[in-house]
Amino acid sequence: MMSMLSKENSSEIFEDIKRNLTRGVKDRKHSFHTPVFSNIDNEDGIKSRVVVLRQFDSANMVLNFHTDFRSPKTFDLQQNNNSLFVFYDHKLKTQLRIKTTSTINNQNNITEEMWEKTKLFSRKCYLTEKAPSSFTDFPEDGIEENLRGKEPSVEESEKGYKNFTVVQNQIQKIDWLYLAASGHRRLKITMQDKMPSYQWIIP
Repeated sequence: MMSMLSKENSSEIFEDIKRNLTRGVKDRKHSFHTPVFSNIDNEDGIKSRVVVLRQFDSANMVLNFHTDFRSPKTFDLQQNNNSLFVFYDHKLKTQLRIKTTSTINNQNNITEEMWEKTKLFSRKCYLTEKAPSSFTDFPEDGIEENLRGKEPSVEESEKGYKNFTVVQNQIQKIDWLYLAASGHRRLKITMQDKMPSYQWIIP
C-alpha cells in the first residue's frame, strides 16, 4: 500500500503506481477501476467521461478501455490522439494524471480476443440501434425492444461485434500527487523507451 512507502523514493512510487493500476483492472471496488478519460473533440474542446479500466500492460505501460466504434470520442481520437486519464483514491490520498496517446482497434485480432472474454451482459451495450450520443425524443437506452430486460444469446450478441472497440492508450507521462497535512508531494514521471525518468515538482 502507498501508505507504507516512502513518499520520497521515486522508484518505489512508480512501482506502487503500477501495482494499483493492476488492482484497478481486477478489483471493481478499487478507485482506479473507473478513471476519468479526457480528449480533444473536433472543435478543439475538451470532453471528459468516466471509463472502466479493462487492461493495464505494465511491461509496455498501456491502459485499455472499451467503447462503441460509433461514439464521438472514437472519431475525435482518430483526429487527435492526445488523451489524459485522471485517477483519484481518497484512501491513498493519491491523484494520478496520466498523459497518453490513443489507438483505436476495431474488428482486428485485439478486439477478437477481448470480445471472446466479454460477458453477454456487457456485449449488450453494443447492440443499440442508434449510435451513442444520438438524440432521442424520449428517455431510452437504444436497445431493441426484444432484448430489453434480458441477457442476449451468444448469437444475438454477435451483431454488436462490429461496434466493439478497444482503445489502447500508451502512457507518456504520469503526474503523481500525494496529499498530506504534513506536506504534499508531487512527482513527474516521463516514459521513454519503456523506461521512467523522474522529476520532483512543487505541489
